[in-house]
Amino acid sequence: MECERIMSEGKDVWKKAVQAVKKAGILPIQPSDTFAEILKQYLTEDEAEFIGKAYKMKTSQTMEELIKTTKGMTEEAITEMCDNLAAKGFVFNMPSSSGFMVYRLMPIIVIGVFEYTFMRPKSDDPADQERLEKLAGLYKTLMSEYRDYVQSSYDGAVALFRNAPMTDRTVPIYNTEDGKEIKIDQAVGEDVGEQVMIAKNVEDIINKFDDISVGNCFCRSYQKILGHDCEINAPMEVCFTFGKSARYVAKQGFARAVSKEEALEILKKTDEAGLVHKAFHNKNELKEMENSICNCCPDCCDTFTFWKTGAAPIINYSSYLANVIQDGCTGCGICETKCPMGAQKVTDGKASVNEELCIGCGVCAHFCPENTISLIEKPRTVFLPPARLNQ
Repeated sequence: MECERIMSEGKDVWKKAVQAVKKAGILPIQPSDTFAEILKQYLTEDEAEFIGKAYKMKTSQTMEELIKTTKGMTEEAITEMCDNLAAKGFVFNMPSSSGFMVYRLMPIIVIGVFEYTFMRPKSDDPADQERLEKLAGLYKTLMSEYRDYVQSSYDGAVALFRNAPMTDRTVPIYNTEDGKEIKIDQAVGEDVGEQVMIAKNVEDIINKFDDISVGNCFCRSYQKILGHDCEINAPMEVCFTFGKSARYVAKQGFARAVSKEEALEILKKTDEAGLVHKAFHNKNELKEMENSICNCCPDCCDTFTFWKTGAAPIINYSSYLANVIQDGCTGCGICETKCPMGAQKVTDGKASVNEELCIGCGVCAHFCPENTISLIEKPRTVFLPPARLNQ
């Protein structure tokens, strides 16, 4: 298959770099000429050689380990190399709160080089615009190859996905469009059991952190470059990062540092637009701290489009399930229109929820003009395999 073809002979340095970057990500993206061409858009040959050598076995290393794996590069040379790679989004090089430094190789996506590239403020430089157009096109090709790979071995891919950790968790909107609190219920006769203590709304997450940055939505940004304007005209600068990640993206110019007050004002705009709050945790573990929040629209965002087009599953932790209070429902259809998952349907003048599809985002309840949609507390991981294109 095309996606299994790796460069021509004599390009071993790029092959090794591709293999190393591939291992850094959670998506099983296959090495390909497209993957190599993407790296060539970012890296010098020396940088590619460093990545292939230094990160051949481990994608996170201390300085002492890097000196050994590079077979004698000096600390000064490694620091300079990693600083250059950090500016391109390939190496995360921020110390922990205790001052401990680990140099972590970043993946192409989720969360990595492409997100950082397209989170940046728009440039008016024609050369930059031309480069971004090329990268957006290469990214589209890479993900088309990835979809073809998933579809060609669908059953095996789905089995692999089922064993993967959650990608993110949905943090619901808690207020209706007119400012009232959405009703929260516990499932009747159901014990939700012992839960990991997690922040249940985005305000609480924002208030945890002193370091907050915001950048452009990666998905809407690259889609716009490819000529697609968001159908719901969602705001662009809505991508939050926190803590070490916030310091990193601000230092490298991928995003800008903001106060808690400004972050909360931006959050209001995302609620007004009906965007889905999706939190990412360190190590993809609920017990770990949040590091970022995407505010996703169903029209542009990869989370939804890759699932619908057969490229990737949805593996999402959710604490809630939407519930339509039938007596008050007028069957207006707004919830059906607004639901990013297609979980709400109006039949015989009443709305109902497909529980298998619902991720508990609260968007339907936010826009319901009759305030007849509540959220039922139901912690669970929602797993939805990618669409199967060739039945």
